[in-house]
Amino acid sequence: MIFVLSISGVFIGLSIYFYFRAEGLQRALFSAKKESISAKKENKYYIDSMAVIAKRHEDFVKHRLQIIKDSEILELETIEIISPLINNYAAIFIECSKGKGKLQPIAKKCYESYGDEAFKKLVAHVTKQEANVKRMWSSNNLSGYISLIEALLLTNTKKNA
Repeated sequence: MIFVLSISGVFIGLSIYFYFRAEGLQRALFSAKKESISAKKENKYYIDSMAVIAKRHEDFVKHRLQIIKDSEILELETIEIISPLINNYAAIFIECSKGKGKLQPIAKKCYESYGDEAFKKLVAHVTKQEANVKRMWSSNNLSGYISLIEALLLTNTKKNA
């Protein structure tokens, strides 16, 4: 009889322990779900913000290119070479923000619609530039892309102004 009572006591004790342990895990799971939902909302906010920033930058850069076209500061060939980078600014910006090593593949993809040799012309144009512009291109990331666009617009403007 004592043996049965002791086994029953152990069983009841383990049941109570596992009940409270399950309650604790359930509370932890609930708080993890709550944090996950909050993180998803915050992530969506940041993605939307990045898209807006990319679009605004694209508008500014397109406007600057239009001013350069109107004032005929750049050669027509140079404008044709850098136009796909600027026309697809937001798409390249967002893709580059996903990680390193994304600039050149997305740029190549954007240049495919402009012709077979368009991307090769861009690479050749960049290799003719100063060392810092080459480094921006070879950095193959978002910071390099933003700097590259600025440098291409500024250096070509200064050369011809």
